[in-house]
Amino acid sequence: MYNLLVVDDERLVADTLAETIAWSSAGIGHIHKAYSAMQALQILNMYSIDVVLTDIRMPEMSGLELIEKIRSFNKRTKCIVHTGYADFDYVRQAMSSQVVEYLLKPASDEEVFTAVRRMTEQLTAEWSQITSLQRASATLREHTPLLRAKLMDDLMKGKGFKDENLLYRLDMLQLPFRKGDEVWMIVVRREEDFASLDIESYALFEYAINNIAEETIGEHFDLWIGEDAYDYLVFMVKPSKRKEAQRQALGQQSDAGTQTLLEHMSVQFQENVSKFLQGKISLVLSQKGQFPDDVMNLYQNGVASIRRVVGNDQEIFLSLSGTPQDAPVRSLKVLYEQPTLMQLLDTGKQEPAINKIKAVMEELEGRWKDSHEHLMEVFFSVSAAFLYAAHKNGTRLDELLQEDYEPFVSRKPFLSIKQLRDWALQVTNTFFEDLNRHTKDNKAVIISQIQDYIKSYLAEDVTLQTISKHIHLHPVYLSQIFKSETGENVSNYVTRLKMEKAAYLLKHTTDRIYEISSQVGYMNPPHFIKVFKRTFGVTPQEFRDA
Repeated sequence: MYNLLVVDDERLVADTLAETIAWSSAGIGHIHKAYSAMQALQILNMYSIDVVLTDIRMPEMSGLELIEKIRSFNKRTKCIVHTGYADFDYVRQAMSSQVVEYLLKPASDEEVFTAVRRMTEQLTAEWSQITSLQRASATLREHTPLLRAKLMDDLMKGKGFKDENLLYRLDMLQLPFRKGDEVWMIVVRREEDFASLDIESYALFEYAINNIAEETIGEHFDLWIGEDAYDYLVFMVKPSKRKEAQRQALGQQSDAGTQTLLEHMSVQFQENVSKFLQGKISLVLSQKGQFPDDVMNLYQNGVASIRRVVGNDQEIFLSLSGTPQDAPVRSLKVLYEQPTLMQLLDTGKQEPAINKIKAVMEELEGRWKDSHEHLMEVFFSVSAAFLYAAHKNGTRLDELLQEDYEPFVSRKPFLSIKQLRDWALQVTNTFFEDLNRHTKDNKAVIISQIQDYIKSYLAEDVTLQTISKHIHLHPVYLSQIFKSETGENVSNYVTRLKMEKAAYLLKHTTDRIYEISSQVGYMNPPHFIKVFKRTFGVTPQEFRDA
């Protein structure tokens, strides 16, 4: 559904067009109205408006000037002129401003409705073209390097993917890696030569390094290029079909031949960077692992080796031996896979957070059952997530948890995985109960404030904008909250209260129709009569007589 803005300095015209036409049939979901071009600009700054229906001759700023301003920041907004002037100069100016419809007053409701419907149909066709497969494919190709790097980053951080989901992403990004493939990771640290470069030069050198890697290592291996949070370049490689010819030329048929070839190509890559870019790099070639299960461990081994082995030395090449499983002590995998527990609590996802805790405990039970240190690692990590989420929500964790806060105070470790699991799940449930209660209470307060304001100012021109200024919330958010909690649009609620009050006054007072119209915020009695009849099916006088 689209948003329509009606602009006319004649309030009766604007009100009638906005409130008496069944716009939903034309694809319009929300109708806004403005009584001047300046007021229209304020609405355009707050809302995403798709179609503008405007008069031309208005004080302060004409409708054509308004359209020019609209064109300066949103060329897709459809503009319709609705004016009583048929002067050729106006028509010519409207055409130069890309006005797509020109209606002469008094245009019938059907003419206005049809013009707006044509605009929504055009918008639908345009957005259909924008989101077409052809355009999407072109955009995908343009952003493929970034999307590839993002997927690798997710895998290096341990983010899990269902097999079919990962395969879809790999195919979409044209990456020749598949589950079970033998892979290596190369972690590249750029040395001080590159640190002194400005941002633009640094980016160009990064591009050049990647190209050298493609030309050197990519000669015999499929190469997937990425970058991590430490500003290291990371290459994931696997033997390509072309490696067979190289193996035969070297007289090697084993995995050791692949490792030797990869080491040779990595050293050649390092030398080419030094030779052609006059820059130094250090790189670590990981052990062999399986894709995608070992990617995180392979990467972490590489980064750890740069920190522990390469250290401050420069232009070092290091090839790790063995497999990722050879290290005697390892951290938990599921605990640090994205999304982490901290991220799930921060975004208010209760069920995924519970599932995360259960998965961590299952890994702890399965691999580290007798490790007190791993039990402590989980406790401290989970505790930090709870403290972060509680403080960000403005809550003291000790006040929230009460007796469940005791482990933070005593600092006594849990004696079993089951105790830690039960405690973590209980704290999670308590956290979300408090969060949901606060969310519900906050929404209830907002709804009450909105309703109180409307009832207090029912005799005035109550709009979403005036309410939002009083409540200090953005009109779009205010409208969404009201609709989700009450099932009714704000404008419909305002109209309903006005009509209910009008009906009461008609039955219980002798006030004249125009007086009642004024008391419920309608300065134009004919417009009030039209809205009343649309609501009750009879005119105010017929309602009173009945």
